Amino acid sequence: MLVERKFIGMSALCLSLAACGGGGGGSTNDGNVAGSATNVDSTQHPASVSGTAIPPATAINDSSGAVWALNNGVVFRAGQTTNSTGTATLVLWYAGKMYMSNSANVWSVWSDNRWAASTDPRPVVAANAAPPTTIPAATAAPAVAAPAVATTPVKTSTLAVSAATTPPTSTSTTSAIPFYGTNGHYVQGGYSLTVPLATQSASLADLGLKSFRQDMYSDAQIDTIASTVVSGLGKGVQVLPLVIAYPWNDPAANGNPTEATAYAYAYGMAAHAATKFAGIPVVEFGNEYDLDGHNKALTNDGVNVSDYDNSTWPIWRGAMRGAYDGWRSVDTAGVTKIINTASAGYLHLGWYKGMLTGTQPDGSTGHPVVKTDIIQLHWYSDGGDFEAANNPSNGQVYNVLAQLKAAYNLPIMFTEIGVNMDFSTAQGQAYINKTIPELVAAKATYNVIGFNWYELYDDTDIGGDGNFGLMTDGTTQKPTYSTLKSIVSANPVAATAQ
Repeated sequence: MLVERKFIGMSALCLSLAACGGGGGGSTNDGNVAGSATNVDSTQHPASVSGTAIPPATAINDSSGAVWALNNGVVFRAGQTTNSTGTATLVLWYAGKMYMSNSANVWSVWSDNRWAASTDPRPVVAANAAPPTTIPAATAAPAVAAPAVATTPVKTSTLAVSAATTPPTSTSTTSAIPFYGTNGHYVQGGYSLTVPLATQSASLADLGLKSFRQDMYSDAQIDTIASTVVSGLGKGVQVLPLVIAYPWNDPAANGNPTEATAYAYAYGMAAHAATKFAGIPVVEFGNEYDLDGHNKALTNDGVNVSDYDNSTWPIWRGAMRGAYDGWRSVDTAGVTKIINTASAGYLHLGWYKGMLTGTQPDGSTGHPVVKTDIIQLHWYSDGGDFEAANNPSNGQVYNVLAQLKAAYNLPIMFTEIGVNMDFSTAQGQAYINKTIPELVAAKATYNVIGFNWYELYDDTDIGGDGNFGLMTDGTTQKPTYSTLKSIVSANPVAATAQ
């Protein structure tokens, strides 16, 4: 997908609003005091589980750290009244958003610091039941027309994508992560949209690839992928959702995101995604934040934490923390494994270290720690061998897989790996023949659990800066197509069970 080699630039255009809403315990008065306007803190008041409601709870924490309460029909947020009519009978924290309802079953959602008309967000079967204490296993996606893509600077088309009129439930019951996969961009248009999904699925089956990474940047696009793409590809393909809550797209941030706004924005989008992809084996958040255009240029090759921009660091940290916590607020049992390192890979070892240990580029420590279940890595042919990568700035050779395993002892997944445009066809084929067996061997040695080849179709028709595809369009295969197909067939690997 996206930054360095792929799509750069595109206007921020996101219709989803960051959630303001909460959950927890304690008395009403305690909730008002603890969540006073001067004490809105997600560290002190971590967000409540999605589906928490008052009653029976007496207080709810939202993703910003504000405490909500209901007293004599009046809804309080951080000790301040949010409605003056005194008719509220229920306050509900659901998928990263706060809702209230009255005795007439009229619903509102807290959006842009005010109540807006809404409906009960829970499944129809649960609408008249007692408020759930945990989220249902699956929620059908509403019929929504997705807006034009809005992403971390992306140079793509503004083609809108519509969801199915009557979307099916998108819940996946697959419990294993496929080893072999590729990348697609349905919401970005081009061949990924115009080629029938059944045809795309057939190409993946022919290649022996079972995972299909799909990027999305708003609640509406999440709905589209969940309702249209998952069912359209069929049971033979496992979609790997890549959810990007880009902090500068958050309307509440007014173009000046902070760690707190980025956290709340990502929390809401991740919680929404968790209701649409319930039961899916793996989800990924963020993409190549370390190379984003809002950052100052790296001062080195990314090996050290100090190589990165200290001013934007907390914003990315907030987005990554919010994404993990938002998904887990819904998936409380940890059914889905979360990929949450959002790095461009290569030698950016300092990015992982800083984010996963609470260290800033200025050397300060003790900051919030980003959580992840899987270490994500991107790698392209210009990086050489990931077990013996040369650092041109200091002449050292790095076994990146060995260093990541030793530091974090987590599964590793290459969510992007591909051949650069300066490679000839013969060089690209040689790279595939050498690299795929190395990845297979790395499963046992370094716990590499899979990769997604970049990518199925060429992307220049949607503004990409290179024809990385295995196919030029829906029917024309490149020589690398048959090379990858052959090497995958010769190296069968079982999916990683959850």
